[in-house]
Amino acid sequence: MNTIIRRAKKRFFPRPEKEKLPDFLVTEIKEMIARNSSPVSSSALLKDVRFAVMDLETTGFNSARGHEIIAIGAVLIEGDKIQREKTFHELVYPDREVPEHVLKLTGIQREMLVGRLSFFGVLLQFLDFIGSSIIVGHNIDFDLSFINPKLKKYCGTKVKNRSIDTIVLAQSLHMPVKSYSLDNLLAFYDIDPVGRHSALGDSLLTAELLIRLFSVLKDSDIRTLGGLDELLKRHTRFSDDKIF
Repeated sequence: MNTIIRRAKKRFFPRPEKEKLPDFLVTEIKEMIARNSSPVSSSALLKDVRFAVMDLETTGFNSARGHEIIAIGAVLIEGDKIQREKTFHELVYPDREVPEHVLKLTGIQREMLVGRLSFFGVLLQFLDFIGSSIIVGHNIDFDLSFINPKLKKYCGTKVKNRSIDTIVLAQSLHMPVKSYSLDNLLAFYDIDPVGRHSALGDSLLTAELLIRLFSVLKDSDIRTLGGLDELLKRHTRFSDDKIF
Protein backbone atom coordinates (compact mmCIF):
# COMPACT_ATOMS: atom_id res chain seq x y z
CA MET A 1 0.00 0.00 0.00
CA ASN A 2 2.74 2.49 0.88
CA THR A 3 4.42 1.78 -2.46
CA ILE A 4 1.19 2.46 -4.35
CA ILE A 5 0.65 5.70 -2.44
CA ARG A 6 4.22 6.81 -3.18
CA ARG A 7 3.71 6.09 -6.87
CA ALA A 8 0.43 8.03 -6.85
CA LYS A 9 2.11 10.97 -5.13
CA LYS A 10 4.92 11.01 -7.67
CA ARG A 11 2.47 10.78 -10.56
CA PHE A 12 0.29 13.65 -9.30
CA PHE A 13 2.81 16.08 -7.85
CA PRO A 14 1.39 18.61 -8.50
CA ARG A 15 -0.23 17.75 -11.84
CA PRO A 16 -4.04 17.89 -12.05
CA GLU A 17 -5.92 14.88 -13.36
CA LYS A 18 -6.62 16.12 -16.90
CA GLU A 19 -5.80 12.87 -18.63
CA LYS A 20 -6.40 9.16 -18.19
CA LEU A 21 -5.20 7.81 -14.86
CA PRO A 22 -2.51 5.12 -14.92
CA ASP A 23 -3.92 1.60 -14.78
CA PHE A 24 -2.16 0.76 -11.50
CA LEU A 25 -3.88 3.66 -9.77
CA VAL A 26 -7.36 2.88 -11.15
CA THR A 27 -6.97 -0.75 -10.07
CA GLU A 28 -5.80 0.17 -6.58
CA ILE A 29 -8.60 2.71 -6.10
CA LYS A 30 -11.24 0.18 -7.14
CA GLU A 31 -9.79 -2.51 -4.90
CA MET A 32 -9.56 -0.18 -1.94
CA ILE A 33 -13.14 1.04 -2.40
CA ALA A 34 -14.29 -2.58 -2.54
CA ARG A 35 -12.44 -3.37 0.70
CA ASN A 36 -13.83 -0.26 2.37
CA SER A 37 -17.42 -1.17 1.49
CA SER A 38 -17.62 -4.05 3.97
CA PRO A 39 -21.09 -3.83 5.57
CA VAL A 40 -21.54 -3.13 9.27
CA SER A 41 -24.10 -5.34 11.03
CA SER A 42 -27.33 -3.62 12.03
CA SER A 43 -27.00 -5.31 15.43
CA ALA A 44 -23.69 -3.54 16.09
CA LEU A 45 -23.72 -1.21 19.07
CA LEU A 46 -23.01 2.38 18.08
CA LYS A 47 -20.23 2.48 20.66
CA ASP A 48 -18.50 -0.38 18.81
CA VAL A 49 -18.77 1.15 15.34
CA ARG A 50 -15.92 3.16 13.83
CA PHE A 51 -16.90 6.46 12.26
CA ALA A 52 -14.79 8.71 10.05
CA VAL A 53 -16.04 12.28 10.32
CA MET A 54 -14.95 14.31 7.31
CA ASP A 55 -15.09 17.75 5.74
CA LEU A 56 -13.87 19.43 2.58
CA GLU A 57 -12.88 22.97 1.79
CA THR A 58 -13.57 23.93 -1.82
CA THR A 59 -13.25 26.83 -4.21
CA GLY A 60 -17.05 27.04 -4.48
CA PHE A 61 -20.30 25.17 -3.97
CA ASN A 62 -20.79 23.34 -7.27
CA SER A 63 -18.37 20.75 -8.62
CA ALA A 64 -20.37 20.56 -11.86
CA ARG A 65 -19.36 24.16 -12.54
CA GLY A 66 -15.68 23.42 -12.12
CA HIS A 67 -15.21 24.18 -8.44
CA GLU A 68 -12.47 22.11 -6.83
CA ILE A 69 -11.37 20.67 -3.50
CA ILE A 70 -8.58 22.57 -1.73
CA ALA A 71 -8.49 20.62 1.55
CA ILE A 72 -9.66 17.28 2.96
CA GLY A 73 -9.95 16.67 6.69
CA ALA A 74 -11.16 13.74 8.78
CA VAL A 75 -11.04 12.31 12.29
CA LEU A 76 -11.99 8.88 13.65
CA ILE A 77 -14.50 8.12 16.38
CA GLU A 78 -14.00 4.76 18.08
CA GLY A 79 -15.47 3.47 21.31
CA ASP A 80 -17.74 6.52 21.61
CA LYS A 81 -14.68 8.78 21.73
CA ILE A 82 -13.06 11.18 19.31
CA GLN A 83 -9.61 9.82 18.51
CA ARG A 84 -7.79 13.14 18.23
CA GLU A 85 -4.51 11.44 17.47
CA LYS A 86 -6.14 9.74 14.44
CA THR A 87 -6.70 12.59 12.04
CA PHE A 88 -6.26 13.26 8.35
CA HIS A 89 -5.56 16.65 6.81
CA GLU A 90 -4.20 17.44 3.38
CA LEU A 91 -4.27 20.53 1.21
CA VAL A 92 -5.08 19.81 -2.44
CA TYR A 93 -3.83 21.58 -5.55
CA PRO A 94 -7.01 22.81 -7.32
CA ASP A 95 -5.59 23.84 -10.74
CA ARG A 96 -7.80 26.92 -10.71
CA GLU A 97 -7.97 30.30 -9.06
CA VAL A 98 -9.20 30.29 -5.48
CA PRO A 99 -11.60 33.18 -4.81
CA GLU A 100 -10.45 35.77 -2.30
CA HIS A 101 -13.45 35.22 -0.02
CA VAL A 102 -12.60 31.50 0.21
CA LEU A 103 -9.02 32.31 1.18
CA LYS A 104 -10.24 34.65 3.92
CA LEU A 105 -12.84 32.17 5.19
CA THR A 106 -10.54 29.14 5.34
CA GLY A 107 -7.27 30.85 6.20
CA ILE A 108 -5.62 29.03 3.31
CA GLN A 109 -3.21 31.18 1.33
CA ARG A 110 -2.51 30.67 -2.37
CA GLU A 111 1.15 29.95 -1.72
CA MET A 112 0.14 27.12 0.62
CA LEU A 113 -1.38 25.29 -2.37
CA VAL A 114 1.61 25.65 -4.65
CA GLY A 115 3.29 22.28 -5.17
CA ARG A 116 0.56 20.36 -3.36
CA LEU A 117 -0.75 17.06 -4.68
CA SER A 118 -3.83 17.13 -6.84
CA PHE A 119 -6.96 15.18 -5.88
CA PHE A 120 -5.89 11.71 -6.99
CA GLY A 121 -2.52 12.18 -5.35
CA VAL A 122 -4.31 12.55 -2.03
CA LEU A 123 -7.23 10.17 -2.58
CA LEU A 124 -5.48 6.88 -1.79
CA GLN A 125 -4.21 8.26 1.52
CA PHE A 126 -7.74 9.36 2.38
CA LEU A 127 -9.32 6.03 1.44
CA ASP A 128 -6.65 4.21 3.43
CA PHE A 129 -7.38 6.44 6.44
CA ILE A 130 -11.16 5.96 6.49
CA GLY A 131 -11.00 2.22 5.77
CA SER A 132 -14.41 0.59 6.23
CA SER A 133 -15.60 3.28 8.66
CA ILE A 134 -19.06 4.76 8.36
CA ILE A 135 -18.39 8.23 7.00
CA VAL A 136 -20.09 11.19 8.62
CA GLY A 137 -20.40 14.80 7.56
CA HIS A 138 -22.53 17.87 8.06
CA ASN A 139 -24.27 17.82 4.67
CA ILE A 140 -22.28 14.79 3.62
CA ASP A 141 -23.87 14.82 0.16
CA PHE A 142 -22.01 18.06 -0.55
CA ASP A 143 -18.66 16.42 0.20
CA LEU A 144 -19.46 13.34 -1.85
CA SER A 145 -20.66 15.53 -4.75
CA PHE A 146 -17.02 16.61 -5.17
CA ILE A 147 -15.44 13.18 -4.68
CA ASN A 148 -17.76 10.79 -6.50
CA PRO A 149 -18.01 12.54 -9.88
CA LYS A 150 -14.21 12.42 -10.20
CA LEU A 151 -14.19 8.77 -9.21
CA LYS A 152 -16.92 7.99 -11.75
CA LYS A 153 -15.18 9.92 -14.55
CA TYR A 154 -11.69 8.50 -14.07
CA CYS A 155 -12.29 5.15 -12.35
CA GLY A 156 -15.91 4.19 -13.04
CA THR A 157 -16.69 3.84 -9.36
CA LYS A 158 -17.65 5.82 -6.24
CA VAL A 159 -17.16 5.79 -2.49
CA LYS A 160 -19.35 2.97 -1.16
CA ASN A 161 -18.91 3.39 2.58
CA ARG A 162 -22.12 3.82 4.50
CA SER A 163 -22.68 7.52 5.28
CA ILE A 164 -24.54 9.54 7.91
CA ASP A 165 -25.49 13.20 7.66
CA THR A 166 -25.51 15.05 10.99
CA ILE A 167 -28.08 17.48 9.58
CA VAL A 168 -30.52 14.62 8.95
CA LEU A 169 -29.71 13.05 12.32
CA ALA A 170 -30.36 16.32 14.16
CA GLN A 171 -33.63 16.76 12.25
CA SER A 172 -34.66 13.20 13.11
CA LEU A 173 -34.12 13.98 16.79
CA HIS A 174 -36.13 17.21 16.48
CA MET A 175 -33.41 19.34 18.02
CA PRO A 176 -34.92 22.69 19.14
CA VAL A 177 -32.92 25.00 16.88
CA LYS A 178 -33.98 27.62 14.33
CA SER A 179 -31.96 25.90 11.62
CA TYR A 180 -29.74 22.87 11.40
CA SER A 181 -26.63 24.71 10.29
CA LEU A 182 -23.41 23.60 11.91
CA ASP A 183 -23.03 26.98 13.60
CA ASN A 184 -26.51 26.78 15.16
CA LEU A 185 -26.02 23.24 16.42
CA LEU A 186 -22.59 24.04 17.84
CA ALA A 187 -24.08 27.04 19.65
CA PHE A 188 -26.96 24.92 20.97
CA TYR A 189 -24.48 22.50 22.55
CA ASP A 190 -22.13 25.27 23.63
CA ILE A 191 -19.29 23.81 21.56
CA ASP A 192 -16.50 26.33 21.06
CA PRO A 193 -16.10 26.69 17.25
CA VAL A 194 -12.31 26.49 17.30
CA GLY A 195 -10.95 25.78 13.81
CA ARG A 196 -14.24 26.59 12.09
CA HIS A 197 -14.03 26.69 8.27
CA SER A 198 -10.93 24.53 8.07
CA ALA A 199 -11.29 20.96 6.82
CA LEU A 200 -9.84 19.33 9.94
CA GLY A 201 -11.37 21.90 12.29
CA ASP A 202 -14.87 21.32 10.91
CA SER A 203 -14.32 17.55 11.03
CA LEU A 204 -13.47 17.78 14.73
CA LEU A 205 -16.41 20.09 15.42
CA THR A 206 -18.80 17.78 13.56
CA ALA A 207 -17.37 14.87 15.56
CA GLU A 208 -18.13 16.77 18.78
CA LEU A 209 -21.66 17.33 17.53
CA LEU A 210 -22.07 13.66 16.63
CA ILE A 211 -21.06 12.61 20.14
CA ARG A 212 -23.75 14.93 21.55
CA LEU A 213 -26.37 13.54 19.17
CA PHE A 214 -25.39 9.98 20.12
CA SER A 215 -26.04 10.94 23.74
CA VAL A 216 -29.58 11.94 22.75
CA LEU A 217 -29.96 8.59 20.98
CA LYS A 218 -28.95 6.77 24.18
CA ASP A 219 -31.51 8.76 26.15
CA SER A 220 -34.08 7.48 23.64
CA ASP A 221 -32.75 3.93 24.12
CA ILE A 222 -31.35 3.82 20.59
CA ARG A 223 -28.03 2.04 20.94
CA THR A 224 -27.56 -0.01 17.76
CA LEU A 225 -26.93 0.81 14.14
CA GLY A 226 -30.25 -0.83 13.30
CA GLY A 227 -32.05 1.43 15.76
CA LEU A 228 -30.41 4.45 14.17
CA ASP A 229 -31.48 3.18 10.74
CA GLU A 230 -35.09 2.95 11.85
CA LEU A 231 -35.02 6.49 13.24
CA LEU A 232 -33.62 7.89 10.00
CA LYS A 233 -36.10 5.90 7.90
CA ARG A 234 -39.03 7.24 9.94
CA HIS A 235 -37.73 10.76 9.45
CA THR A 236 -37.41 10.21 5.69
CA ARG A 237 -40.95 8.81 5.43
CA PHE A 238 -42.36 11.70 7.47
CA SER A 239 -40.50 14.23 5.34
CA ASP A 240 -41.77 12.64 2.13
CA ASP A 241 -45.34 12.63 3.45
CA LYS A 242 -45.09 16.35 4.27
CA ILE A 243 -43.91 17.13 0.73
CA PHE A 244 -47.00 15.49 -0.79
